[in-house]
Amino acid sequence: MTFRLLMRERPLRVEHITTDRQQNRKGSVNNRHRHPVFHVMYITDGEGRFLVNDRETRALPGRLYIINPNEWHQFHGDEENPLHNLECTFLVRDDESEPQTENFFDWFEEKRGIIVPQAYRDEPIAVPAQLQPFLLEGFNRLLDPGNRFVTDEHRSLMVTDLLLRAEELLWQLLTSDADRGGRLGGAQEIAVLRRYMAAHLGETIHLEQLAELVHWTPNYLCRVFKAHTGMTPMAQLQSLRMAEAEKLLLYTDYPVFTIAEMLGYEHPSYFARLFRRHRRRAPSDYRKG
Repeated sequence: MTFRLLMRERPLRVEHITTDRQQNRKGSVNNRHRHPVFHVMYITDGEGRFLVNDRETRALPGRLYIINPNEWHQFHGDEENPLHNLECTFLVRDDESEPQTENFFDWFEEKRGIIVPQAYRDEPIAVPAQLQPFLLEGFNRLLDPGNRFVTDEHRSLMVTDLLLRAEELLWQLLTSDADRGGRLGGAQEIAVLRRYMAAHLGETIHLEQLAELVHWTPNYLCRVFKAHTGMTPMAQLQSLRMAEAEKLLLYTDYPVFTIAEMLGYEHPSYFARLFRRHRRRAPSDYRKG
């Protein structure tokens, strides 16, 4: 079974094109163009100018660019201080093998439940020094010569790992910004609660139990949680369970009643009703494709 990445409720196949360590890039690197691929580019040294959708930005060390499919782009390296960067290029395809025009930031918003400010969409992401090794590890796995003989499936997993590292990096930056600005206090507590939910999907979880974990009252928890994510804690838990149910239905042979039990639903019929409300299809029909 081929690995799929869920983007906007669609399982898409990740197809690695190339990952390179580019060095000494001077002058105009390419003409303004677009194509149906993602570019994840990290500047390691030197400097340059990147034009993305008619927005010109300075490419400096520690900056991460995520260029979405069919976005116009052009790169220019400085003549006196040549550009050095890492670059991973990949496609996402649907079941008919057609390239899909997805958007990293839209996917992030739907997955994480918070809005990405326009400034983060328009400018490269400045990666804090403490998070740079975390991002570089994702690139280095793809660049490791020992992985040149791995299967396409394995390479797809490594590309997805890099994309998820970029997602986590953006999440850390946004929640840190919110805490500093005092706009959404409690981001760290919300992150703790989300991780707890994800790790205990098969258990009975009550609102009071979550509130005790972060030493808040249930009412305050609901108010802050909704400000961060746009939904209540219980709705978030249900969303996480439904996302896990989708993966179990697509990638395992577990019976529906077993999946219901694994996700903390005592009655399979209740699980089936929730899943139908979530996906507009019965679990058995979703599994058939």
